[in-house]
Amino acid sequence: DPVGENAGVHGPPEDRKEKVPSPHLSQMVVLTDSATLYGLAQRVVATESLVFLAEQFESLQSHLDTMMPAAKKPFLQQFYSQTVSTASELRKPIYWIVAAKAIDYEQMLLMMAGVKWDIKEIMSQHNIYVDVLLKEFEQFNKRLSDVSRHVRIPLPVSNVLWEHCIRLANRTLVEGYANVKKCSNEGRALMQLDFQQFLMKLEKLTDLRPIPDKEFVETYIKAYYLTENDMEQFIKNHREYSMKQLANLVNVCLGSHINKRARQKLLAAIDDIDRPKR
Repeated sequence: DPVGENAGVHGPPEDRKEKVPSPHLSQMVVLTDSATLYGLAQRVVATESLVFLAEQFESLQSHLDTMMPAAKKPFLQQFYSQTVSTASELRKPIYWIVAAKAIDYEQMLLMMAGVKWDIKEIMSQHNIYVDVLLKEFEQFNKRLSDVSRHVRIPLPVSNVLWEHCIRLANRTLVEGYANVKKCSNEGRALMQLDFQQFLMKLEKLTDLRPIPDKEFVETYIKAYYLTENDMEQFIKNHREYSMKQLANLVNVCLGSHINKRARQKLLAAIDDIDRPKR
């Protein structure tokens, strides 16, 4: 079968040289164990080796450039611009899956759904979902230091992991607030109290500054106090929120202050937005 996929394997030796076996994961590597942060040690060895290799290529670039014949130089430039320069960007998707599994974001949404937000008095005590979320972060921190005893976790890796986890947590908070069916001014003040408590304790766990997506949550909570006219401008300016999250601001936050026609107009403004793909 000269045309089939095995052509090179049984063909002449010079053909065989070009074949690279398809990659496969060693059975020794377990990516499903939460205690090892989903194979974080192996992910670090693989990813950081690649980043190190790219750094070596960077330092060799001028040397390789002088040795390369003019006709081949475009290939070298393409290799640097498309392959070498993207090595460090691989950190984000590779470590993202660890962050996505390390914290139980779903549990937090369920707990937030059980909170009463249409309260009549100002609360001095934050909600329990905040403590549960912080416990998850403490557990994540501990597991991170456990893994680092076996394989050193470089600072850029630690930063990427913390950034991912905090972003996902903050986005989950906004989603939780956007699921609220009834909310009073005092309820919105309680959201602010909850978030401030989360930030205060979180800042003791991580050196990452500023806290990623902090404004994403604060801006959403404060939008509750906007007037009808300001809300229309807010909808146009804040495309980072989903249509559902914006619709919740109109229906729940402004719901009691505006008439049906004004509400329809604002919901139509949300529909009209030419939304970027997220």
